[in-house]
Amino acid sequence: MSESIVLFLKSTAISQAMSSSRLLWPLCETLHFIGLALLVGGAGLMDLRLMGFLKSIPVAAVMQMRKWAVLGVLINVITGSLFFIGAPAQYINNPAWYGKLLFLAVAMINIAVFETTQGKRVLALAAGENTPVSFKVAGAVSMGSWFLVLYFGRMLPFTGNAF
Repeated sequence: MSESIVLFLKSTAISQAMSSSRLLWPLCETLHFIGLALLVGGAGLMDLRLMGFLKSIPVAAVMQMRKWAVLGVLINVITGSLFFIGAPAQYINNPAWYGKLLFLAVAMINIAVFETTQGKRVLALAAGENTPVSFKVAGAVSMGSWFLVLYFGRMLPFTGNAF
């Protein structure tokens, strides 16, 4: 089954463009790195504040970084999808890819749960206030899951290339 998916994806125009262009893959890598910087910079700052660090900064001010983190995620989802379509054999049977997807899902679920249950409450915290345990847990889960997304992404070239 996975071999047929690989063959199908390799036959697409996107895959052909990714593999034949000398500039497209490096451009996507550059954009992916920019997306990572936006994501890690924005989410990392928010996570640190949620975990109780940087208390001199109001949580509402730190949460303004969300839009940059979201932009980083969008850039990375687009470029990551192009990488997958461009070289499906590198990913389809690679345990690191599945680890990356797993922790990406954990990060997204954590964000959704936090935003829907604590979104308004988080904005009420002033500078100097400590964050509740639920915020600390959400920040730690977020930071840990994003770290593991990065780790497994970095391990992709070194593990499990089956084709």
